[in-house]
Amino acid sequence: MSAPQLHNIGQSPHIGVVKLTLMTAALFLTLRNMPMMAATGMNMVFFNAITVFAFLVPIALVSAELATAWPKNGVFHWVEEAFGTRWGLTAVWLQWVQSLFGITSILSYVAASLAYAIDPALAGSRIFIVGVILAVYWTATVMNLRGMRASGRISSVCLGAGVLLPAGILIGLAGLYVIQGHPVHLNLTLSADNWLPLTGGRQNLVLFLSFIFGVVGIEVSASHAREVRNVRRSYPVAVFSAALLGFILTLFGGLAVAAVVSTNQLDLVSGSVQALQILLNIWHLGWLLPLIAVLVALGAAGQVSTWIVGPVKGLWAAGSAGNLPPQLQACNANGVPRNLLMLQAALMSVVALVFLVVPSVNGAFLLLTSAAVILYAVMYLLLFAAAIRLRYSHADTVRPYRIPGGRVWGLWLVAGTGFVTTLACLLIGFLPPGAMIAPVPYVLAMFASLVVMLVMPQLLYHWRRPEWAAPNME
Repeated sequence: MSAPQLHNIGQSPHIGVVKLTLMTAALFLTLRNMPMMAATGMNMVFFNAITVFAFLVPIALVSAELATAWPKNGVFHWVEEAFGTRWGLTAVWLQWVQSLFGITSILSYVAASLAYAIDPALAGSRIFIVGVILAVYWTATVMNLRGMRASGRISSVCLGAGVLLPAGILIGLAGLYVIQGHPVHLNLTLSADNWLPLTGGRQNLVLFLSFIFGVVGIEVSASHAREVRNVRRSYPVAVFSAALLGFILTLFGGLAVAAVVSTNQLDLVSGSVQALQILLNIWHLGWLLPLIAVLVALGAAGQVSTWIVGPVKGLWAAGSAGNLPPQLQACNANGVPRNLLMLQAALMSVVALVFLVVPSVNGAFLLLTSAAVILYAVMYLLLFAAAIRLRYSHADTVRPYRIPGGRVWGLWLVAGTGFVTTLACLLIGFLPPGAMIAPVPYVLAMFASLVVMLVMPQLLYHWRRPEWAAPNME
């Protein structure tokens, strides 16, 4: 089937606001980042507030305005409208390529969670981690070949059973744990040092990236705008609902883990299941742990499933405009870019091998998270800059949702705040994420990776051919 048929599926919208909310929440909502939040103690309240109000809310507001004004191809189209095709391609390329690193780190969390259902010792086995990463990712890829309806169902089921249910159990049992007077490992002292990141230095800054990485991707749901019923109303409602749900659940989940597990025993990858194990054992419910561990892994796998097709659709849109060879534009009968999905799976399999190279699972997890944040940060810088430019260059374009605050000052405040926060994250990303990683090689590796990933879309743009453009593209 030819590539334009992926575009054509948007002519029959079938995604409602509830389904879009769940699909959007599934992009970033898991129990995965709760242990790293817990490692910061009460600093997590400050970090979470910064993450939500200086990063997540700006992205949600900007995405809502852009997606309702240009509900076509997400980041690619928005940045293209503002700065031209070269930079639109660069933005969607970065959004896609960072997912190779980000998804791999999420899959390592799936493996660590599954280990608790089999043998907790396996959580430190690099062979087990890599095996699960490959098995889950390729399975999710094959399932996503069935199209958006299947992807939406997977996201909804996995979010409910694998995130909301285990998180509710974790938070509820932790609350009971505190009420009954069990030892609380979270320092609740009312002091500036305890509540603000005045100490901890580099380590706290690096852990802050996990807060940011825990909410990235809310704009990816815009790639489904063509399949959304009443996108002008549904998209803003969905992104704001997903953002609020994420804020509440992750903050209380992080506090729950910190209260139950001491910092010196906390596993940064599987700490949520670790906390659940402690809580279940207290009430002699340890027999439930394997089931809950499988559910937690299912939730993270659902997030992976959502990420598999979202960025690919954006890259496909850029490719169909003549930036990728026709072979990479091919779609199956369900309108899914099968060749791009297969290429993505092959590249992700190579990235997964980092767990066989880096000595510790925690170290590899932090390394992949940092790489993903650095690449994604550059994309967000382009996104915020594009939103500001479009207010001036396309001032007359109808914006069904418009960031409040006068003609431009509200946008400057919102997008400017997001831009500054993102720039800070980019710089923090160059700090080594642990003592086990040498600073100079790390900085050089991150810088080289960023340069290579920025050069690649420039080469693709240089090599593009007019005859590669798919017919009937809008």
